[in-house]
Amino acid sequence: MTPDKNSSDFLVELHYHIPVFNWTQYTKSLILSAFFWGYLIMNLPAAMIGRRYNNQMLLAMSMTLTVALSLITPALVVAFDWPVLVLIRFLQGITQAFTMPMIHGISAKWAPPNERGRLVGFVLGGLQFGTVVTLVGSGILASTRSGWPSIYYVSGVFGIIWVVLWLSLGSESPETHRLITQYEKNYIKSSLTQTVSDKKNLITPWKKIFTSMPVWAVTISHAGHNCGFWLLLSEMPTFISSVLKFDIKSDGFVSALPYLAMWLCQFPVTYFADYMNKKNVTSLTFSRKFWNTLGMGGGALGLVVLGYMGENANAAICLYVFVVAIGCCTNVGFNINHLDLAPNYAGILMGFTNAVASLGGVLAPTVCGLIVHDQTAVDEWRIVFTLGAAILFFSSIFYIIFGSAEVQPWNDPKIENVSVRSFIQMKTDYGTSAGFISPAFGKLS
Repeated sequence: MTPDKNSSDFLVELHYHIPVFNWTQYTKSLILSAFFWGYLIMNLPAAMIGRRYNNQMLLAMSMTLTVALSLITPALVVAFDWPVLVLIRFLQGITQAFTMPMIHGISAKWAPPNERGRLVGFVLGGLQFGTVVTLVGSGILASTRSGWPSIYYVSGVFGIIWVVLWLSLGSESPETHRLITQYEKNYIKSSLTQTVSDKKNLITPWKKIFTSMPVWAVTISHAGHNCGFWLLLSEMPTFISSVLKFDIKSDGFVSALPYLAMWLCQFPVTYFADYMNKKNVTSLTFSRKFWNTLGMGGGALGLVVLGYMGENANAAICLYVFVVAIGCCTNVGFNINHLDLAPNYAGILMGFTNAVASLGGVLAPTVCGLIVHDQTAVDEWRIVFTLGAAILFFSSIFYIIFGSAEVQPWNDPKIENVSVRSFIQMKTDYGTSAGFISPAFGKLS
């Protein structure tokens, strides 16, 4: 959308009458960060809505709205320039805020503890797979006669296909799925009996959530990871194009390579982590901390070295692949820890941690835009990479100190779900002796 003047991309787009824009780096950073402002604002409200309504339908609705916004983007941007793109990306952030809380809310009802890493890791691996397809596909589509507008149209069509498949094949829980066998349904339900409640009207223990150090360990780690991940996702294509001198088509392939590696690596990592836990070689808490440290610590080290690679393209791209790929380890680290701590409130926890972590998506492109004034200056990019590494490192240390995989006492909804009406009924059935009512209220307090 913003090719350098007199570049081959610029000349091709002019030839095919494709609109181009002369946006500053600050404007582009503002556009990139707009999505995360909407994402930040809506994450926790989305999780709260998910406590009351069908998660499958909410996920389908959020994707449908995202698709609609994508399809109208080209026409509106051509008519009203960058301000409307900022607005659209902000609204897409609001709609996409439902994604992770709904995924965790659904996963809590589907994933047995000893298979959690594999199942949830596979689902979250869709983030990397989608990134690969989008980066490669965008580079190809932008190089065609249809230009950049086709990216929005094609991704919108794929979104529509996904919604149809999801409504046809998906389900919020095993109990409501049409195709699952009774044997598998019984297996999943029995494995989750002790930790997951079927009730939707549970009272959320906000105070206990906000004062839980294991929850804050996940939150800090999530935020640190997002800073590093979105820094690479949003800014590395610019770095590759400006510093390493790749054209837009090659840029798409090179930018996608790390996420392909990440997607492929997450399969052996999640299977091995689950195997070690199942065989009691590692405790669940040790496993979460080990893999989280490997993913974030390895990423921090790679970013520091990347900042000193200069214009050595081959070495820089190899490190880029390493930094992103090793991040798959966090799928069996903090990224799944919500389900360990409180399966009944996994969606709420994801909504909370993801809302805070969204600040990373907001700050990464914004800070990069403030630091990098000359996109070809390696020294300025080095500052950005070093800052990202420091954030990854310190958030990883925080998780080591305060993280846990133990089910928290406040996950049990039995006492908290007792209503005043329940006590009135107990009074009717059993009488009002102080010996009966008083202990009950004592437990409530």
